[in-house]
Amino acid sequence: MGDVRRDWREIRAIESTLAEFVWLVSERDATGADVPPRVVQVAAGRAAQLLHAKTHRLAADEEVHAQRESEEAAKRSVREENLRRQGIAIVPIR
Repeated sequence: MGDVRRDWREIRAIESTLAEFVWLVSERDATGADVPPRVVQVAAGRAAQLLHAKTHRLAADEEVHAQRESEEAAKRSVREENLRRQGIAIVPIR
């Protein structure tokens, strides 16, 4: 087991270099096993812990853009489904 004070000093040093919220990509779970990459946004304090543990890495701009597009598509789909349930049809114009 490592030195807890040293670990937290390192975590705080990492946190001081981060923005308030950070996009991360998962690489490993708590047991060290590889996991499918997932893009998440977390507060700087938690991001520093995950980066220090080497279970996550900073997300590339392309990964963040793809995640945002995916979230927008999901919101759009839910919105259209809610309108459909109300009897309102959405017809795309091309």
